[in-house]
Amino acid sequence: MTARGRCALSIFFALLLGSFPALAQTPSPPAERQILIKEIAVQGNRRVQEAVILARVGAKIGSPFVANRTAEDIRAIFSLGFFDDVQVKVEDFEGGVKLTYMVVERPFVRDIVFAGNKKEDSATLQEKIDLKLGSVYNPVEVNRGADKLKEFYEQEGYFEVGITPEVEKLPDGDVTVTYRIAEGRRISIDKIVIEGAQGLTPKQVKAAMETQEREYIVLRGTVQRQKLDEDVDRIIQLYNDFGYVQARVESSEIQVDREKARATVRIVVVEGPQFKVGGVDVVGNAVLPIEEIRKRIELKTGDVFSRSKLRDSVKNITDLYSAVGRASADVVPNTLQDIPSRLVNLVFEINEGPETYVERINISGNTRSEEKILRREIPMAEGDLFTSQKLARAKQRLTNLNYFDKVEAKTVPGSSKDKVIVNIDVTEKPTGLFSIGGGYSSQDGVLGTLDLSQRNFLGKGWEVFLRLRGGENLQTGTIGFTEPWLFDRPLAAGFDIFNTRRLLPDYTVESLGGDIRLGHPLGEYSRINAVYRVSQDRISDVNELGSPQLISQKGTHLTSLVGVNLSRDTRDNVYDPTRGSTASIGLDFAGVGFGEKFVRSVAAATYFQPLPWLEHVLSFRFTAGYSFGWDKDPVPLFERFYLGGSNSLRQFKSLQVSPKDNTGTRIGGNSELLGTIEYQIPLFFGIKAAVFYDVGQVWGPDIAGGAKIDISDLRHGVGAGFRWNSPFGPIRIDYGIKLDQRKGESFGEFNFSAGSSF
Repeated sequence: MTARGRCALSIFFALLLGSFPALAQTPSPPAERQILIKEIAVQGNRRVQEAVILARVGAKIGSPFVANRTAEDIRAIFSLGFFDDVQVKVEDFEGGVKLTYMVVERPFVRDIVFAGNKKEDSATLQEKIDLKLGSVYNPVEVNRGADKLKEFYEQEGYFEVGITPEVEKLPDGDVTVTYRIAEGRRISIDKIVIEGAQGLTPKQVKAAMETQEREYIVLRGTVQRQKLDEDVDRIIQLYNDFGYVQARVESSEIQVDREKARATVRIVVVEGPQFKVGGVDVVGNAVLPIEEIRKRIELKTGDVFSRSKLRDSVKNITDLYSAVGRASADVVPNTLQDIPSRLVNLVFEINEGPETYVERINISGNTRSEEKILRREIPMAEGDLFTSQKLARAKQRLTNLNYFDKVEAKTVPGSSKDKVIVNIDVTEKPTGLFSIGGGYSSQDGVLGTLDLSQRNFLGKGWEVFLRLRGGENLQTGTIGFTEPWLFDRPLAAGFDIFNTRRLLPDYTVESLGGDIRLGHPLGEYSRINAVYRVSQDRISDVNELGSPQLISQKGTHLTSLVGVNLSRDTRDNVYDPTRGSTASIGLDFAGVGFGEKFVRSVAAATYFQPLPWLEHVLSFRFTAGYSFGWDKDPVPLFERFYLGGSNSLRQFKSLQVSPKDNTGTRIGGNSELLGTIEYQIPLFFGIKAAVFYDVGQVWGPDIAGGAKIDISDLRHGVGAGFRWNSPFGPIRIDYGIKLDQRKGESFGEFNFSAGSSF
């Protein structure tokens, strides 16, 4: 008998038993004495607590006994889902009645076992089913789990899989559920056949699919049912983007050859006619002129209709309205097909809505960071006009702080239609670093390192650091501090103190000094920075029979320098950019009050462009620099331009590209050009492969034989490498090849570095 049948029978007996005390009474007038409930008990429960059961019943001790209510109590107990049978016994007790609810608990699932699974681990399989340990045993749920496991295996390409559920009853009544799995072989796709494609080629259709044919070891071409179902949608979307608005996929079949463990995917498409854009109208606009809206519509009369361009047009118009505070604006694109003319007439129906204001900004998840350091990065406040651009910028700026693993910026409706509540939720990540170790740099050889830094000191956004490096060619120590918001204003201030000793091929430079830095934003994406630096630089270990220019600069030099830099940065992520650009121009003036006298200017620009496939990124970089001495002073050797090494001309060793004097000594240049094109491809675990082209040169106007900038003398190179944002910072490994190898030069160079590349 089913549980439903047992429930009905129990209710019948409850009604019958409930009538016994009444039947035992002598018939009386309507004012009959009420029978009270004197005791309530539960029998048969092993795991389900009595309090849980009694919380569901309406009968209470001291209340009148009503037979119909007892029947309702049985239904309520059944609804818990823990019992196979529920009955009630009603008996006389101390001048009233005693109710005893007798239950038979369903078995519980004591254990779930997966047997025979070799290709997929048990933890993964457990996640795919709803049956859980400790849950009430339900045969329907067990069979449903087998179906889900079969579906999962088929999605992974195992079409021969067999799943058999077994249930073992234990002595105490509980059960162990075992799924016996015969995985079989993974079926590979030998061929994808596209039938019915005429307006588009089968090659175009296949290119839009995620399902791929097997190609040696590069593409496994496994059959995944879910992926194929998604490909049907991709094919329809492809046809819609080429004007085939009536296109449909008639069928998609997987034909399996079990002997060869191969499959053929056969897709039949019905294209229909190609449609073009007819009229394009806009209705409902009042705030914005129609000419401004039309500029955002990517479809024009006579164009081949494209569903993607239609969606992009809607987004463009919505963003346009959001930029003027109409974040609730709704744009409905109506498409009217003129079948005889094969035209799609477009009408963009706009509901502009009211101006939207920020009612409240909620910040959560900042367990360490003070709330004010988050609020100051959000370009809006309570009462401001809300725009989606400001919300996106808030997320970008908080991400660029590099204090958080995750940043979510969302909105919910406010107390009225013209208000929104902004919710910012962050997940803090460690911002401190302490490491002692060693490494290798192609520029400085073997290095011992000590790093102690904190990017968010005391949760106040302060950055402090101590860095020590010791190696064959470099010994340096630097300590620094930065307050990004001095006096709670967007004025960055900081200082650095440094002591460095570097061994170069022809001489040694020892530098001791410090600087004071200030920076202030100019608008949303631009800022101006200023620095004052004082340093003492000593040149030693010079060959007395070597370069006259080098000998003339031997000794101690003092530098008092003021620098100004104007920059603009629109990158989506300053640590791992995929789109956006940077541009900067800087001017250094040395000789403020004392010391070396020179002027140096450097302009730089970068651009990042994501490509619409596989998250590849194409980047461009350009740098130009020029310097000169004044008051008859030359530019010091250690302040001149050199190229070569990581982040430079990677086909050369560090500082190898430089003008030479008559003795062949590299003494640096007064001007430089550098250009780079790089293409990055994501691999796995955050590692990226890169191919690049570098071009550049350094010239020196005060050097014999190098009086003018000669573009024909540019050095060219190509290469490849890897990028990894490791827990210890960005790591780059590159090998560059000279395209214009000259006599005495190597074929190429290997470069290794840690640090941001652009």
